[in-house]
Amino acid sequence: MTNKIHIPVMLREAVEALSVRHDGTYLDCTFGRGGHSREILKLLGKKGRLIAFDRDLDAVNEGIKIQDSRFEIEHCAFSEIDKILKKKILKNWMEY
Repeated sequence: MTNKIHIPVMLREAVEALSVRHDGTYLDCTFGRGGHSREILKLLGKKGRLIAFDRDLDAVNEGIKIQDSRFEIEHCAFSEIDKILKKKILKNWMEY
């Protein structure tokens, strides 16, 4: 893993545009190094959920460092996201 610094693009604007609800469920489909996800988690309440996805194992390993029960990260391609979300709905981790 390289030690390059990653600066999230339009972090404030992107998170503000979401109008995050404390109890909402959100997806970060390109976790990267987690800048947007970390900001969303700051705004979520105890019942909020954030599921992140990335195909890059370095990104997933960065996400695993986030120790927060409201957060999960999955290693997958975009084409697999629907299957993962269906499993989470069945496990009552999120609502449809």
